[in-house]
Amino acid sequence: MKKLFDENETEYPGGEWAKVLVKVVPFVLILLILAVMFIVDQVKKDNDGQTENLQQNIMDYADENRIDQTLAEAVVQASPAVRDEDVQEDSLENSKESADKEAPMQPADAPSPTPYKEIMEAGKIDYSKVMFNKDTQLAEMMTYWEENNQKALDDLANLDHYIAMSWKLKGTKDFYYYGGVNSSGQPDGKGIAVYADNQYYYGDWKDGVRSGNGTWIHYHMHPTENTKDLYTYHQYTGGWADDLPEGEGSEHYDYNQSLLVEGVGYDANLIGSYEKGLIHGDFYITNLYADESTKEWNAQAQKGSWVYLNDNKDKKGNRTIHVEVSNPDNYIWMHPRDNVNIGVPCLISKNKN
Repeated sequence: MKKLFDENETEYPGGEWAKVLVKVVPFVLILLILAVMFIVDQVKKDNDGQTENLQQNIMDYADENRIDQTLAEAVVQASPAVRDEDVQEDSLENSKESADKEAPMQPADAPSPTPYKEIMEAGKIDYSKVMFNKDTQLAEMMTYWEENNQKALDDLANLDHYIAMSWKLKGTKDFYYYGGVNSSGQPDGKGIAVYADNQYYYGDWKDGVRSGNGTWIHYHMHPTENTKDLYTYHQYTGGWADDLPEGEGSEHYDYNQSLLVEGVGYDANLIGSYEKGLIHGDFYITNLYADESTKEWNAQAQKGSWVYLNDNKDKKGNRTIHVEVSNPDNYIWMHPRDNVNIGVPCLISKNKN
């Protein structure tokens, strides 16, 4: 009987075919296992890569949206002077429209001043979009005027909703009034009024016009730096009749000192008398100079013109109108063409020629 397996001959049951299968099958199985492992590994790497790309795309998208949102917020909040030049025009327009929609306007006679967001146009405030309440504001200003609190008056007049109140009257001789009235509803007694061009009056009224004693102030305000207007404000205090300065009164001018020309004297104070809004009578005048020094002068006026002090004329035809108090040989000169209709300049009045 033949052995199934001989340690020396290495025989397999089934002959040569079985011998081949025994040697080949394990090798094939190993290859298959390796192939499966390789495929699984590649699939895992691809999935991991897709996941990482997806996560990165999500982060990039979020970052882009966050940048766009931040940029849009910056455009809405920034004034034109500080906007980045790289911002597209259409983005600016869309942001501006959004800002306008977020701040709806109320009528001028709203019951109380409402907090507002300044609307900027070409570097200037658009005062047509600034809310105000004339009665409330004039009543507040009247209180400080009665207390003779000039600092508070100046501060109020420079607030945007006060400027907007005056701006509403632009191009007219009308005024908003708060105070006493007569039986016909006309201003009468003590009262305060605001006019166009940041002008205010507080004092006596009679039958709808300024009459008695009162103070008028003209604040010179500019949305941007002004290199021509020397004044910051101009004030007249004294007598009034028929809505014009009348009788004893005084004018005061306040200047932007940096704009004064060296060696030139500027009227700082005039104390004298007026007739129908024009200078008329004796005057004492103080002049201010760029180095902050002052000089005092005497003068006389007649119906809006300075009286010439002598017959002297210079080569340009200028004549003497003021004489220095401490030096009678020193004069201020003026050409006759300019020496007419001199009164309180800029004053808004329906009775002013």
